[in-house]
Amino acid sequence: MAHTEYQEKLALLEQLIKRERSFAIKLQVVELKELQEEKAQLLADLKALDGPCPEDLKEFADYLRRQNRRNARLLASTLTFLRQTMNSCRREISTVLYGRHGNRIESRAMGLLHTGRI
Repeated sequence: MAHTEYQEKLALLEQLIKRERSFAIKLQVVELKELQEEKAQLLADLKALDGPCPEDLKEFADYLRRQNRRNARLLASTLTFLRQTMNSCRREISTVLYGRHGNRIESRAMGLLHTGRI
């Protein structure tokens, strides 16, 4: 019984990892958030199963562990990309103001993109 449960849950985890990668590549943040909750529940279910992982599934579980780490690196680089893009938009599109003496004053606003002017 436990072997079948492990096998089913690991197969489901593989599908979630593939979907997670697809969402990260497409920058689908809302879907990633929903998937994160589903994945956390599945991992909790896996931990709650009786007994250790069967020997014949350990190689598959190790493969999933490596794929999960791969996704973690992808998500980290995706987040870095989004931060850099937002910082670039903030710098490049921010409103330039000039003081009474002609000196340049940087706007504290998030730029035209964030204020809805673009």
